[in-house]
Amino acid sequence: GSYVDLLAGALLPEHTQGLDSHRSFTVLYDAAEGGDRELQMHYDNSEVTLNINIGGDWEAGGVSYHGLATEPEDQAVVAEVAPKCGWGAFHAGLDLHKALPIASGRRHNLVIWCRSSGVRNKRCPMCFEAPRCLPTNRFGDEGFTVPPCRVSEASWDAGLRELFS
Repeated sequence: GSYVDLLAGALLPEHTQGLDSHRSFTVLYDAAEGGDRELQMHYDNSEVTLNINIGGDWEAGGVSYHGLATEPEDQAVVAEVAPKCGWGAFHAGLDLHKALPIASGRRHNLVIWCRSSGVRNKRCPMCFEAPRCLPTNRFGDEGFTVPPCRVSEASWDAGLRELFS
């Protein structure tokens, strides 16, 4: 397994049954007019998230955590982290969190949503119900492995084969 899978198994075992896919992207927070200074409260489409600050020079703009999306609000534990360049946060995808406004400068983050088909095949991480997958294309399985999310080559109709060949 990967280092992230080993970390998740040791630190967040209740949120994973082995990580087997991921989605990575970057986020830029910019205090300039028209820039994205903050991100409202949300939880991630992942079982665990690794969020690494990869650059910038900024003031303020921490990240606050408010407990799991599946827990009652009155049981939420609130914590705030002040990100430093080169440092990261490793948390459950279900952790409610928000990026607080930066006061000046820019902050650039690499976000890696790590997914476990063993978890998400039983419960959708966004609506918390059993997944009802619809076939789309071979690039959009979102970490599910229950049919028809992972479409085999044999099951593609001629139109889809033509589109992606």
